[in-house]
Amino acid sequence: MKNRICLLVLAAVTIGSFVMADIQAPPGSRWGWSRKLSRAIANIAYGSTEIPITMEKLNHQDGSSAALSGTIVQGGGRTVIRLGYGVFELVTFPFRTYHGTYKPPYYKKDYMSPVYGYSEFPPQIGIASEAGYSRTQSY
Repeated sequence: MKNRICLLVLAAVTIGSFVMADIQAPPGSRWGWSRKLSRAIANIAYGSTEIPITMEKLNHQDGSSAALSGTIVQGGGRTVIRLGYGVFELVTFPFRTYHGTYKPPYYKKDYMSPVYGYSEFPPQIGIASEAGYSRTQSY
């Protein structure tokens, strides 16, 4: 009887040592090929939303004169850049292109400027947004 208990405890400890695992996801698991494909389609389809968002930001910061001229230059440029990244990511979505990961090369969360930096997906227009639940906008 004593041998059976010892054998059972030994088996439980042995099996338990194999069962223990790290349940945290690796750092790059957020980005995969499907997310890269989603980014590509979103950048191609909704990259033009940079124009009204840029106009709104410039109007808020510098006034309507700067918003009118800056929208053409900055908003148009940002739209073309999003379109270029969208086409690039659509062609290369099955491959790991940025430092061996599927992360977007233009999204640098550590030092991204909230006004002039690029978010991972194009900005949203209207009442549906990824911003917090408040009525004020801060840039």
